[in-house]
Amino acid sequence: MAPRGRKPKVKNEQESTEFEKNRYIILPDSLTRDKNTDRRLIKLRHPQTSELAIFVYSENDKTLAQMRSLPFSHRSFFKGNEIIPIDRIDFVTLVDPLFLLLPYFIKCSSMFCPLDQILVDEDLSELNNLLMKLSELSNLKQIATKKEVGDLILWQYNEKNTLEWLTPKIDKVAKVLVNQQINVNQNAAISSSFKLSETIIHSTDEQYKRYAYDIISEYLHIDIQKSLLKHLELPEIVECNKRKANENNDVNKKMKHVQVEFDEKPKVEKTVIPKLSAKDKALKKAATGTKSISSFFKKSV
Repeated sequence: MAPRGRKPKVKNEQESTEFEKNRYIILPDSLTRDKNTDRRLIKLRHPQTSELAIFVYSENDKTLAQMRSLPFSHRSFFKGNEIIPIDRIDFVTLVDPLFLLLPYFIKCSSMFCPLDQILVDEDLSELNNLLMKLSELSNLKQIATKKEVGDLILWQYNEKNTLEWLTPKIDKVAKVLVNQQINVNQNAAISSSFKLSETIIHSTDEQYKRYAYDIISEYLHIDIQKSLLKHLELPEIVECNKRKANENNDVNKKMKHVQVEFDEKPKVEKTVIPKLSAKDKALKKAATGTKSISSFFKKSV
């Protein structure tokens, strides 16, 4: 009898409720001042991946923030004399709504269109109303060109305006990195148990600018990233990995070695038939015309 497999453990409602309770949310100060505001959780497409992500939206405060969850099991913190376990930490950070609207404008960049025809999600129609509300939180002229034809207002994506809108953001992030003395050197080892010297902490302006560019690029499509990199006059990073180069050389050597082996003509060895002695010849001659022993055990028809 085959052994029975173990049934998967199904969480009941009480366990799922406890899991939701053990969430630790870190909010910026601007979102903790007024507790009676109309903040709610919504789902919108991430501007880089186009996948649904969780955001915190307030129509009255005109704020939008993204929630990033990080699994953090087997941890806890003290609150007075109480020990509170942590299953997950949620980081909430403010986001400019223009980042989320930018992919929709790029998709309709070939012509001037009304706003309600640009901010349209073909797969999730329930997002259309949210996108129109988000358009009221920011200045659309920073990423698009406005054109009025009678009573009709048309918009078209403007790459030049977009790059000029992104450049001050990168300068602002780079300034924060400098003031906080963040080590942006990729080759440097960072550890709280070691005291870094000033020569190691010091980085060039280009390194800070590139690090800030990498942070902002998390909310940009790959095509805009390339245009922004060129606009900032930052050189492209060329990966120089000696290990990869050696691996490629080893692969090429193996391929050459195999090719040489296949190119070589195979050598055909001649089979040498040993000469029969007089005794072997006599036995061979006596065996001619005789039947094998297995023929005597066949069924007769």
